[in-house]
Amino acid sequence: MTNHLRMSLLLLLLLGAAGVSGHAAGRASSVIRSACTVAAKSTWRTPYKYCVQMLSADPKAASAADARGVAIAAANLTASNVTSTVRVVSDLIESLTHCLNIYKEMDQSIAGAIRDLLAGRIETAWQQLSDASYQPGYCELALMEGNLTPKDPVSDENNASIWLSAMTADIAEAIYGHRP
Repeated sequence: MTNHLRMSLLLLLLLGAAGVSGHAAGRASSVIRSACTVAAKSTWRTPYKYCVQMLSADPKAASAADARGVAIAAANLTASNVTSTVRVVSDLIESLTHCLNIYKEMDQSIAGAIRDLLAGRIETAWQQLSDASYQPGYCELALMEGNLTPKDPVSDENNASIWLSAMTADIAEAIYGHRP
């Protein structure tokens, strides 16, 4: 595993701890405290406070009688996190697939508008460009209204497409002389 990936995972672990109460360390069982002391000195150097907070917040870990019980509880927490992440990524892929289809359609419209502009068919080009200028917004909506967690990894690109396509439609509109 690369150092970059290790650091990314550690950062995710630390960010996850932000939502856990800081008072958990005072309630931690001796088994959790011992397991976290060892974890803090192991390969990943899990931050002790994070370890105690996460495990103390889990009833199964908090009631574990030994390190094996704590490890099982930690593994179950990890499995739950993985399952949740798979759902979020799947939802994101579905939304991105929708966006991909929107942009493929938009690409065809823009190509047609370019052909029409070159041929002097300004009105037809303007209509295609005008229609195309709405498409990035549909992608934006698909990403922001995801089923699980709204994530928009292409926000900058969508905004650029919105402004560029609107600008192009406005220029074609001005040439055509059409005013809404």
